[in-house]
Amino acid sequence: MSTIRSLPGSCLLAALIAGTAAASRHESSPAAQDAIAASTSAILQGDAGQALAALEPVPAAEFSAKDAGYRACMFARLQRSAPPRLVESIEDEFVVEVLRLYRDYWWHALQAPAQRQSLEQRLHAQLQALLGSAAEGAADFDALEPILTAELERRGFHAQLGRTPPLRELMLWRRQDSRSYDVRLPEGPHTVHVELLDDFVTRGWSAYGRCERGSSGGWATAEKLYAIVPAYDKDGGLASEAFQVVFLGHETQHFADQNRYPGMASWELEYRAKLVELAQAETVSGKRLRGFMTSQSDNIDSPHTYANKRLIAALTARLGRAPDTVPVPDLQAAARAELLTDSARREPGGK
Repeated sequence: MSTIRSLPGSCLLAALIAGTAAASRHESSPAAQDAIAASTSAILQGDAGQALAALEPVPAAEFSAKDAGYRACMFARLQRSAPPRLVESIEDEFVVEVLRLYRDYWWHALQAPAQRQSLEQRLHAQLQALLGSAAEGAADFDALEPILTAELERRGFHAQLGRTPPLRELMLWRRQDSRSYDVRLPEGPHTVHVELLDDFVTRGWSAYGRCERGSSGGWATAEKLYAIVPAYDKDGGLASEAFQVVFLGHETQHFADQNRYPGMASWELEYRAKLVELAQAETVSGKRLRGFMTSQSDNIDSPHTYANKRLIAALTARLGRAPDTVPVPDLQAAARAELLTDSARREPGGK
C-alpha cells in the first residue's frame, strides 16, 4: 500500500503562501518542471504517493503561478485522510452520487494501488445498489455499465465507462456533435467519423488525479473517433496542429490498427499512434517528445508510459542519439521509418 506523509497544517499553509509568491515567476524552474513531469507519470501509473513524492522536495517558490496552483491542488486533493468533496455543477442527485462513488474509488485506488481489485469490487456493489432492481442481476461491470449508461442518458448525460488502464473510467458530458474528417496517415489516407464531445462534468480519472491540468484528448473504436473538445482549447481549438496531429493523427492510427491488426495490446496501439504524432508534428513536436521522454515506465499496465519507454528506446537506436537532439525533419523521418518497420513485422512472414 502506498502511504502519503501528511504535512502539518502550518506547513501546508506555508506551502500555499509560497505558491502564491510564485505568481511573479514567468516560468517554473527546471527542477519544478521535472517534478511536474514525474508527478504526471506517476498519476498515469495510478500512484498518488509517487506523484506527491516528486513534487514535495521542490520549493513552491520555484513554480510559476499556474504550476504553483497545480502543486497546491495536488497536495490539497491527494494528501489528506479522506477524499475531498468537490463542488458539483449539476443538481441531479443520482448523477451527483455516481460522480461521488467514482471519485471516491479513484482517490482510494490512487492512494493504494495494491488494493485496486477490491476497490473495483466495492465500486461495483455500490453502483449496483444505487441502480436498484434494474441492476440486480448485473454480476460484473460488463453487465452493469450498459444499465448505468442508459440511466445517465435518460437524465441528459452522455457517458464513457469501461477501463482506461489502470483504473475504471467515468467521463460525463452534455453536448455531442458529429463531423467527418479526411486524415492522411504515413501508411495511407482514411475518412473518419468523429464525435465532438463538449460541456463536460468530468473528463475521467487521469484528469481528477492531475487536478484537471490534463486529460485524455479522446479515444477510438473500430467504427469512429471521439474527441474531447476542451482538451484542445488552450492549443487553439479544432484548427490547431495539436488537434490535427495529437487527436486526428493519433486516434485515426488507432482506428486503422484496430481494423487492420485486431487484438493488439493497448501499449502497442499507443506506441504506433505516438510514432504517427512524431512523424507528422512540427510546432507541437518538441512538446510531445518532452512529454514522452519524461513519462516512461516498465509498467505494462500503464500503456502510455510503457509505450513511451519503448518508443524512446526505438528512436534512440534508430537515430544513434537521443531523439531530442535531432532536427524535427530527422525525427519525423525516424518515426515514420519505425512505424513502417513495425507494420512489416506484423504482416504474414514478418519478423
